[in-house]
Amino acid sequence: MSKFKFLSACALAIGTMGLAPAAIAAEGDVITDAREIAPDGLIGIWKADMEASGYGHAKPQAAYRTFYYTEDGKILVSFQTLGATGNISFGHWAAQLDGTPGIEYHSSAKSVPYNVVSWKPGEDGRLYLDVSRHGETYIKAIYELSADKQTLKYSYGDTTVVYRRWNLKD
Repeated sequence: MSKFKFLSACALAIGTMGLAPAAIAAEGDVITDAREIAPDGLIGIWKADMEASGYGHAKPQAAYRTFYYTEDGKILVSFQTLGATGNISFGHWAAQLDGTPGIEYHSSAKSVPYNVVSWKPGEDGRLYLDVSRHGETYIKAIYELSADKQTLKYSYGDTTVVYRRWNLKD
């Protein structure tokens, strides 16, 4: 199977998972439903623009990230990477956009929870993500969606990945 076909199949499989609608908060309730607080344009499939991205480690050959709504007011985030040496890794997590922790699963850990993630929107339209392992936060990341909703920048430490909105037909 070609690299493109593999990554397309991953994106298609991830994109069809977890699309159950979340419950809408009753009037007066605190809103934690991602459909009401997620930045407009975040949902979909994103492909890393390797030329525009900078990594603090070996640059992968390809990377994809998907965002879809799932149960209980959460967003399901999935990622697939074809590493510099040809290794394939992938993972996923689902969390509300109110700072409530979610569990990340990663291919390197098989069925064992890998990280704890939480994220919140900022006043500046960005999403702030904390990633912890063994009780220690080791990644503080920022997602920033462009005004035209075609570019998503994901930054942490000395790494900035620039994603472009991607269509399976591309």
